[in-house]
Amino acid sequence: MKANSSVWTLSSVRSKWDGFRIAQLSVVGIFALIMGLPVLFLMLSSFNVAPPGSSAVYGLQNWTRAFSDTSTLNALWMSFVLSAVRLIPATILAVVVAWLIARTDIPGGGLIEFLCWFAYFVPDFPLTLAWILLLDPNFGFLNSLLRTLHFSDGSIFNPYGFWGIVWVHLATDGIWFKVMLLTPIFRRLGASLEEASHIAGADMATTLRRITLPLLSPIILAIVTLSFIRGLESFNTELLLGIPAGIYVYATRIYDYTRQEPPAFGEATALGSVLLAVLAVLFFFYQRYLKGKSFTVVGGQGYSTLPVKLGRWRYPALWGCLLYFSLTMGLPLAFLLIGSFMRRYGFFHLKSPFTFGHWQSLFSDPIFFVSLKNSFVIATVTALAGILLYSSVGYLLVAKRFRAASLLDFLCWLPWVLPGILMSLGLLWLFLATPLRGFLFGSVWGIALAMLIKDSPVSTQAFKAAFLQLSPEFEEAARVSGGSWPHIYRKILFPLVAPVAAAVGLLNFGSALTNISTPVLLYSAQSRPLSILLLEYSVTGELERAAALGVLITAVISLMMLAGRKVGLHLTGS
Repeated sequence: MKANSSVWTLSSVRSKWDGFRIAQLSVVGIFALIMGLPVLFLMLSSFNVAPPGSSAVYGLQNWTRAFSDTSTLNALWMSFVLSAVRLIPATILAVVVAWLIARTDIPGGGLIEFLCWFAYFVPDFPLTLAWILLLDPNFGFLNSLLRTLHFSDGSIFNPYGFWGIVWVHLATDGIWFKVMLLTPIFRRLGASLEEASHIAGADMATTLRRITLPLLSPIILAIVTLSFIRGLESFNTELLLGIPAGIYVYATRIYDYTRQEPPAFGEATALGSVLLAVLAVLFFFYQRYLKGKSFTVVGGQGYSTLPVKLGRWRYPALWGCLLYFSLTMGLPLAFLLIGSFMRRYGFFHLKSPFTFGHWQSLFSDPIFFVSLKNSFVIATVTALAGILLYSSVGYLLVAKRFRAASLLDFLCWLPWVLPGILMSLGLLWLFLATPLRGFLFGSVWGIALAMLIKDSPVSTQAFKAAFLQLSPEFEEAARVSGGSWPHIYRKILFPLVAPVAAAVGLLNFGSALTNISTPVLLYSAQSRPLSILLLEYSVTGELERAAALGVLITAVISLMMLAGRKVGLHLTGS
């Protein structure tokens, strides 16, 4: 009887092991298909020298034409310089703000966190228009005000140029993305090591530098890497502020290739393929840094999250955060709202400069309501599917039994290698080549799939960092008790990373609501989202209506943030 029991137990364990191995292979296969095929299509097209619509003819002419042009090399160099220059101050500010929110007794921490979420989701395109309204050397409000007050005869501020681009990036999307991912991780960090450091006589700054930051180095390194790549593919700000000053970057150069007649997709994809090498290098050093290190900070004996006491620095820290937010977001948002009521954008000196007509025309446009519905469908599907899919992937990436973790990690990074417009192009070709083209092409489901793929790096790395912080003893104890993996994951592991899941869901929702470059080649008249409608208003010269739509999207996001904040506080037990 005992022998039969032993055989049954061995058979059960082997069955569970085989099931886990099948799950591994299935996940890797699916990700290789949905992540790798768009990149493969783009790589092949970079060698296709035939005109669009003709039979493929392969050669190196696309690469030769793209990289023999000195302006292309200058654009690549400018992309790297701009991304690196703004990354350094943005990372420092983000770490400080996230630490203040999650680890200290700063008054109004919840308000600051909400303002950061709010700032992240405000579309950068209309905000850049607002900075033009503020800083333009000819009609900018601040320059005009200084001239009126006789502080200057010329123009002190000028957004068109290198430092103007850097400032607008820091003001619109420089730190908010990093704060959103860092705050939940700081919040889940046990305070026992920090308390031990204080008992040993270390001050607050030393503890942060020697204890807190090294423990959080995986997520900080992942966020820095992702932010650098995002900087390389940045497009909107460089298009509006760089080209008037003669500054071209990688993304605007690709945009030129895809907009010319006939479109030079081969040269565009050849240029886009350069980032594959960048990703490979960054991925190598990231994996090498993590190898052999342990970052467990949440164990099975409970943990303390006693906040760090700022003392006399509490209110200076609060006012510093509020001042930065007021300058970088409050001021341009106020002028974005003003611009939506202007008869002509930027003309303050007209006899009757303000009107309600642009808002009336927006709400009387039937396309607006169709786009509103499409955006909510796309954003909801992207957020929910992202949580379900990438939480499972994040677990697999840190599972010791998963031998293909490195391959899966690399596949999850792939979507961020390419600018959104090239990812859109690759998915367009992929949709047309599959039997599902009638379901995916030109539909909200195809756009939702594209956004889900595009958000893979952020979602995966956030969940991966969260699972790295959990002690293996949780899962081991549950397995000893006979729990199956789905039960363990659903009842034990996922609740522990629920704050990160809420953050990822909101990030994906907001990204799907405001992203322009990814759906730009995938939408149809029936599936047009609000972000594309905003782009259409802007490029056709309807800046006033674009400002009105930007204000409306901001209002929608504000309501979403209020609801999301309540959910997040509930999950964290606050």
